[in-house]
This record gives sequence, C-alpha cells and structure tokens, in this order.
Amino acid sequence: MYKHIKPLTSLRGIAALFVVAHHFSYYTLPKTGSTLSAYSDFFKNGYLWVDFFFILSGFIMSHVYVEDFYPRVSLDKYRSYLFSRFARIYPLHIFIIFLFIGLEVVKTLLLNTSAFTGKFNLTALFANIFLLQAFDLNCPPLLWCNTYWNEPAWSISVEFVIYSIFPFLLLLLKNNKNDLIIYICTLLSILLLITFTRGNLDSIIGIPSIARCGLECVLGIITYKVYRKGNYKKYFNLNLLTIVAMIWIILIMNYYWHHFRNLHDWLILPAFCLLILGVSFNNNSVISKVLNSRTMLYLGTISYSIYMVHWFFQELLKLFWLYKFHEAFGKTFTNHQALTSLGVFLMIVLLAASLTYRFVEVPTRNYLKSTILGKQCI
Repeated sequence: MYKHIKPLTSLRGIAALFVVAHHFSYYTLPKTGSTLSAYSDFFKNGYLWVDFFFILSGFIMSHVYVEDFYPRVSLDKYRSYLFSRFARIYPLHIFIIFLFIGLEVVKTLLLNTSAFTGKFNLTALFANIFLLQAFDLNCPPLLWCNTYWNEPAWSISVEFVIYSIFPFLLLLLKNNKNDLIIYICTLLSILLLITFTRGNLDSIIGIPSIARCGLECVLGIITYKVYRKGNYKKYFNLNLLTIVAMIWIILIMNYYWHHFRNLHDWLILPAFCLLILGVSFNNNSVISKVLNSRTMLYLGTISYSIYMVHWFFQELLKLFWLYKFHEAFGKTFTNHQALTSLGVFLMIVLLAASLTYRFVEVPTRNYLKSTILGKQCI
C-alpha cells in the first residue's frame, strides 16, 4: 500500500486555481489580464501549470503503481489500472459535455442563433464523447485544432493515451541506471518539440500534445526514482530545495519573453521537478505546514473538478451577460471591477467544484469501480 504524499495534493489544487485565473483573465475578460500584466506576467504564463500537471501525474502514478507493474505488466492488473484511470476522469468529463449540450440549446432559445456550429460542431462533440479531442478530426494534425468543447479537457484526452502506455514506460525506466542521461535527453526532446511546432508550450495541442504529455510524464517518472532512492537528501537541504524551486518558478512566470518563448517555457520544467521533489518529504517547515493544512488539502482534493468545470461557467457567464445586457461580458468594466470579477468567479468555481466533486465525481467513480472491478474480483 502506497503512502499518500499530502503536499502534492495541495500543489495540484494551487495549480488548478492558477489555470482558472489564467483562462478567465486572458480569454473571458482580457481587461483583467491587461490589468494584472501591468504588474506581473505571472498569470499570463498560467498555462504552464498544465505542464506541471503532466510531470506531477508521472510522479504520482509511479508512486501508486510502481509495485503493481514490476517485474512485468500482467493483463489483469493492466485492465484494472486502465479502468481505474477511466473511472477517475471520464464521468465528470461527460457530465460537463452534457452541460455544454444544454448550453447550446439555451443559446438557440435565448439568442436565436444556430446550435452545434463553429467549435461546438457535431464532429467535435463525437470526438469529445470518445476522448478523441486531441486527435484532430477537422484540420491538419500538426496545425491548430478546434475540436474542444470544454477547452481544458484537451489534456485528459492526451493523458488517457499516455495512461495506456504508462505501465510499460514505468517498467522500462524503473531499473534503468541512466536516469540523468534519460532526463537530459527528455528535456532536450521537449525543447525540440516546442521549437519545431508552435514555439511555446501553450500552443502545442492536437496530436503533438501527446508527445508533450508523454515526455513530461517521463520527467515525472525519473523525478520519482530520485525521490524513491532518497540519496539526494544527503546533499540537499529539503527546505532550501523547495525555496530555490519556488524562486525559480516565480522568476520564470513573472516575465513573458516575446522572443525565445521556447526557452522560457522549457526552463520552468526542471523547476517543477525540483518543487515536487522538495515538498514530497514531510517536515516541520512553514511550507509543509501550509500544504498539509485541511483547507489546502481540500483544494487539492477538488482540483480535478475545479479544472473541468471552470470553462463551462465562463461560457455560461458570457451567454448570460450577452442576453441580459446585450454586450460582451466586461466591456465597460473598470480595472477595479475586472479584478473583482476574477475574485467572484474564483469563488463561484470553488463552490461549483465542491458540488460536482461530491455529487458527480466521487459517486460515479465509486459506482463504476464497485460494479465493474467488483464483478471482476468475484
């Protein structure tokens, strides 16, 4: 039985909120983004926390399944593992898709517009239902893709692809002695991917995003191997390691390099690995006490719901505002009103995520596991 690394749960919640703030500030109400960017580009670079998720997934899944897939990947354990991952991500995903379908119907009734057109077309709906939104069905596979109904859900599509090969990746890397070489080669591969696709991590979606997720998952696996060996504790002060990682992340996130975007986005990846490594050991530091608090742990617990529901509420807010005030949301807002809107929106998302976690995510996951995996055990 694996030991729960609580601080990583809290970090997942913090990262999810940063992604929400990024999407609201630069997609839903750009005036908020311009106001924030006058002081710092931290939230403008918020898309990089998705890459943190990918690295963290590689680390956590290694921690959970390292004993299950050694010395071989058995069919029974692989089937159980894959269904467990499916039960974790799919029910909430399909629930949100149904909400978007309802929103399309509401658009037709309130605004007298055509439903299921544009990015909300039926082909894209098919792709989303079958978790194929990363496999571009409407446009050339290496160019911009428009098959996402719930925009953030592109990542779970590619993650499920990586889930399917993860046990074999873990088995391949577990006993490999060349961790440093593999880590450096993986980092260089990511830099090449960024440079020869769209020049930044934010735009690597569609089929290339599978490589983005897979390579960052490898970084997470190697980071876990370092954690499991524990040798680095002899040479590094864990509190200092965490602080160095945080300063590194803040410095990168604080600036938006219009030139050398590929290097900017790439340089933060080792810092994410160090942060995961630094907080994985519980100690009595202030950072550990904060991350182990009940509030932070709850935030991490509902992080998947936070990530999945917020885009729907952005679309709902824009629809309501257009219907009620006959103008784009926030068009006449002052800077103060824009920032206040961000705070209110975050509170709405947290409330909605708490509800979907309790009444959708957990019950459906438990039901699927008890009915399908339970029958397999009989």
